[in-house]
Amino acid sequence: MPITKEEIEEMLKSGPMGAVFAGGAGVAVMGLALGVARSSSRIVVTSLQRQLTTTLEVTSKDASFPWILHWLHEKGSGRLRHVSVSTSAHGEFELVPAPGRHWVTYEGWPLLVERAREYGTVNASSGVPWEKVLITGATGSTERFTRLLQEAKDACLQARDTGVTTVLTCWGTDWRPFGAPRRKRPLDSVVLRPGLADAVVADILDWKQSEDWYRQRGVPYRRGYLLHGPPGGGKTSFVLALAGHFKLDVCLLSLSDDALSDDRLALALANVPTDALVLLEDIDAAFPDRQRYNTPQNSTLRSSLTLSGLLNALDGAAAAEGRLLFMTTNFLERLDEALLRPGRVDVVHKLDDATLEQADFLFRSFFDLDENDQRPRDFANAALRASLEQLERRPSMAELQAFLIAHKHDPDIATQHANQVADLALARASSSGHNLSTSSSANEPSSYHKKSRGRRVLTHLEVDKMTFNPQPDWEERIGKIE
Repeated sequence: MPITKEEIEEMLKSGPMGAVFAGGAGVAVMGLALGVARSSSRIVVTSLQRQLTTTLEVTSKDASFPWILHWLHEKGSGRLRHVSVSTSAHGEFELVPAPGRHWVTYEGWPLLVERAREYGTVNASSGVPWEKVLITGATGSTERFTRLLQEAKDACLQARDTGVTTVLTCWGTDWRPFGAPRRKRPLDSVVLRPGLADAVVADILDWKQSEDWYRQRGVPYRRGYLLHGPPGGGKTSFVLALAGHFKLDVCLLSLSDDALSDDRLALALANVPTDALVLLEDIDAAFPDRQRYNTPQNSTLRSSLTLSGLLNALDGAAAAEGRLLFMTTNFLERLDEALLRPGRVDVVHKLDDATLEQADFLFRSFFDLDENDQRPRDFANAALRASLEQLERRPSMAELQAFLIAHKHDPDIATQHANQVADLALARASSSGHNLSTSSSANEPSSYHKKSRGRRVLTHLEVDKMTFNPQPDWEERIGKIE
């Protein structure tokens, strides 16, 4: 006899199968209810956190990241249990919060600090893991975070060693310290012609105080200086001394870098730190021939940087403002006229070979002599006379300084042998194969040819790749073999 539908339903309700089905449904309903409750509680807790707390996120890519770490070091000094060490380039270290959670207070406001480090994500150029710091406090205005950041910035800058100058180089799009910071060089230790240093310092001060004036009149707020003159005149030393005087770092950029392109140069100059100046050394060596190097067929001769790219980076539509830039060259006549246009180069100064006054002052500064001592003047007269007779030019400040360093313990010996300044310069020229005379005729064989001993003279391409400046009349020596 067949079983009806009603009998099957009765069996499921009253028999053992009914109990199984009823229990499973109860468990399912209970599980569903617990899941909903858990999700709801999470949503409620998250909502309460967002409503009742204020959070500041600082990532390692932001300039304020080291400020925050230093601030946390100051706030948590002696109270932090889990720390990491942060060591500067010149050997100083401090303990900062390690990855994890920490508690600090600010203006009576308890703050939960969470430092997170992502080891799977690193900076491609430095290999440093990506990090962030989350600072969470009870409900309050974000203005408190603004004050916190300002306090952190001021504390970090005050803790900085103001007695050093840091040289930065460009790595990708970032400026990083190059080597250990160097002690600041006093401005008066660079012996220049009277009034030159004071004129440059006064011009920089006027520029730094005139930002509003520039902006109100729509004039780009930047300043460019060109220092030119023979080698050894103190051009780079003067720039470093100026940086120390104004408490600035130095961003050193080499235009002969094979990886440097127009875009990278523009980005590097746009990202220069506000407390730094830019130094472009030996600018003449980058573009010896504008017509030749702006042609596509010669684009592989050196880096992909072009003269037009440099000009646009200095004074183009995308050029950064608030920038202080110095360029140096040993050969002013080799620079393209477009590079010397006002707006790119605003101030030009020549740092020439030593004068009697400069040699006299340098001697006095080396031996701390008073104004009545006659030896500085005797030394200056003898050194310049010997150089003019043997080198047909005045000695450079670098040559005088090298000689005085060799006789730094005895001013009398230095005075008696002052004529050896020229002898030492000739000896160095002979060993290096360079001609130090600036007045030799183009038709007269130079000392470089006399000392070459059959060595092949460099080609145009090889000269262009040299990191130093070629000497005058090198064009006549291309392809010749002695």
